[in-house]
Amino acid sequence: MLQGVKRRYTLSVDLGFSMRQTVFLCPMGSIMCGMTAPHASASDIPPLLGLHAYEASARHLSFVAAGAELHLSPSAISQRVRSLEAHLEVALFERRPRSLRLTDAGQAYLPAVRDSFEELAAATSGLFGSVGASSLTLRVQVSYATTWLAGRLPDFMATFPHINLRMISAIWADTLLPSEIDLEIRQGNGSWPGYRATKMHDDYAVMVYGPGYLDEHGPTLERNSLRDKPRVQVLGFDDLWRHFFDDAGTTTDSPTPMTVDTSLAAIEIVSTSSLWAILPERFTRQSVRDGRLFAAPGDPVLMRQAHYLLRPDNAAPLSGPAVAFSRWLNDQDEADPPLVVPS
Repeated sequence: MLQGVKRRYTLSVDLGFSMRQTVFLCPMGSIMCGMTAPHASASDIPPLLGLHAYEASARHLSFVAAGAELHLSPSAISQRVRSLEAHLEVALFERRPRSLRLTDAGQAYLPAVRDSFEELAAATSGLFGSVGASSLTLRVQVSYATTWLAGRLPDFMATFPHINLRMISAIWADTLLPSEIDLEIRQGNGSWPGYRATKMHDDYAVMVYGPGYLDEHGPTLERNSLRDKPRVQVLGFDDLWRHFFDDAGTTTDSPTPMTVDTSLAAIEIVSTSSLWAILPERFTRQSVRDGRLFAAPGDPVLMRQAHYLLRPDNAAPLSGPAVAFSRWLNDQDEADPPLVVPS
């Protein structure tokens, strides 16, 4: 047993051919590794070069583009794909005069192959952190980065000291090419043309007010008392009023003397004025704990927007650092539970 280990991350690497490797990543780089013996014959293992060529060709739907990415000729890519198809005894592509199209089998096989490459990259990063890519560029919306993510990043850096992290806010979206972004976190409905979106967290809305509201109106014992008081409206969250107050039989919106485009701006305004706001609980969590904001009584409301991890449809499989970050991010919800707002 390793001494001084504060945390353990487990990466189970499923290579798609009955072999599973488990890597234990510890904060200071200590590693334990165990591999179960494969119970498949060598003939069951797909050719790795063929898998690599197939995955790149499937993303680009072009042997020419796949060859350019892998620094091979189109004919070499085609030959490797045919070798894989012969091994699997199934066609993965429909070959057309000027393009490729995935067959049903090729489409079904792609997620497993892509996941296997990402798992292998994560295990390699965990075992040999200084080998290969050790940087990660992340693009995040300002409110998410400032109110929730930034304070947790020192933990990520301590857990994965070999990864150099660069976080760019959406304000600087035009300063980098899409190919320069490893991961992007967005809040929305999960549908962005040209991107694969993986849900990271659901979001719940709460009603919050600040010390200025408390001084002017006194403590809020039930949330209906807020509905006729002036509030800050955040663009994109217009539907939340109805979810909070429809059950009270009201059809009249509260006065909204101010509208802003970020939750971060709304938090700062509410904390220094007598206005109140409906905001994602995740963004208000630390301010409520610090006493800058107060949450009105009542159950939080599930928002139609959630936070998603985005990758372009034609992006290469995630690097080891990117897989490590996405798994670490998933663990943060367990480490930091939401506010408990009394009814």
